[in-house]
Amino acid sequence: MLFNRSITTQFTIVFVVALLLVVGSFFLVLESVYRTELKSQAETVADNVDAFGSWVSQYGRVWVRDNDKSFLGQVTLVNAADPAAANPSAPSDVWHFYSKNPALAQREFSEVVEKSSSPAKFRVTSHNYMNPVNKPDAFEVRALDRIRANHLAEYYETTPDSFRFARTLYVKASCLPCHASAENAPADVKTRYGTERGFGFREGEVAGIISVRLPARSFWKVTTDVVGPLQIALLVSAFLAAVLFIQFAVVRPIKRVTRAAERISIGQQADLGAAGLSRASANEMHQLILATERLRASLMLAMQRLTRKPHPPAPASPPKGGAE
Repeated sequence: MLFNRSITTQFTIVFVVALLLVVGSFFLVLESVYRTELKSQAETVADNVDAFGSWVSQYGRVWVRDNDKSFLGQVTLVNAADPAAANPSAPSDVWHFYSKNPALAQREFSEVVEKSSSPAKFRVTSHNYMNPVNKPDAFEVRALDRIRANHLAEYYETTPDSFRFARTLYVKASCLPCHASAENAPADVKTRYGTERGFGFREGEVAGIISVRLPARSFWKVTTDVVGPLQIALLVSAFLAAVLFIQFAVVRPIKRVTRAAERISIGQQADLGAAGLSRASANEMHQLILATERLRASLMLAMQRLTRKPHPPAPASPPKGGAE
């Protein structure tokens, strides 16, 4: 039985149980704080991507110079030579500009980030994607299904090695010229992506998601960053200080009172150490020692009175002999 153990053993068991409860609560708090921080980082990334897409969409598309790797349309500008110039036969300046719509600009932005050293990666995808490169993965399919079924503004999951976050994108009026119908879409869009997917959207409905991926460390890796040798040493010191306090403030005084009580019970003298204690002390052990000392004094006084009390006279013996 636990209560038959020594006070030091009981205290150690209680301390360990309390420590495990504290560690458990620390784990829950740390996990919640860490998940909240990851979600905050993912939201910041999604905000920046959304702002970039909104900036492009307000102009319909952006034009870049001398980059024909991925584009929708192209324009060539020629700066004709000035006939009045000193050398009118000099070659004209020629610039090639290539257009990119919001989705294409965001995809190329995500590719640049993917190759960078940034731990946060993102992509824009949809259940009705136009570019096969933007086909959603398993998480993104789940996110799109949950978002569309439950009308969610965001969705996230935590895996052993990453934190996945999805921010809902809604169809805006500026998206409709390219995505409302294949018949009304620009010719360069249909030429590049075809007419099978990416059309039929209506303003206000779910267009897709911004999918953000962040690396997630395990609880033990996070814990080792928070708890080091110094923290462990402080915890051990706290345990030792508590055990020493129990020993000197509780266990030893109780043992002293126990030994004194045993001596008193067999009529021997015993020193409880009560001479230096104040009756006004608020220490419970001091009050126990003082009470035991008063009990000892009362017992000694009672024993002395019993020793000094005269014995009662013996009854008179009957006279010998009698009348014959």
